[in-house]
Amino acid sequence: MFKDMAFYIFGHEIDPFLQLFIFEPIVITIIAVLVAIVTKKAWTMALVIILLNIIDNAIDVNFLFGDQGIGTILGQNVAFFFSNTFSMFYEFVFSFLLAGLPVMHKKFGIA
Repeated sequence: MFKDMAFYIFGHEIDPFLQLFIFEPIVITIIAVLVAIVTKKAWTMALVIILLNIIDNAIDVNFLFGDQGIGTILGQNVAFFFSNTFSMFYEFVFSFLLAGLPVMHKKFGIA
């Protein structure tokens, strides 16, 4: 999902490091903070980050291993999810740092 988004934005594939540690954390952090602003709850950011990563992993795995059977798809989903834990950590850190700013509490009422 995010690989396709980066391809459409930049016109070519970007380096996997830039994809995982620059592009995806920025995009997912923005989406998570927007959801927190709408719901006024900070815990929804964690839920959004995890769900977006699961959806992204499922799309990538189905594209790469769709012809190999359900066992391979389930196993690779778990493997891809755990391979993204470092980038997810940064997504959590960035989103909760943004939500913890006094401006976000005063202006948007994020609790």
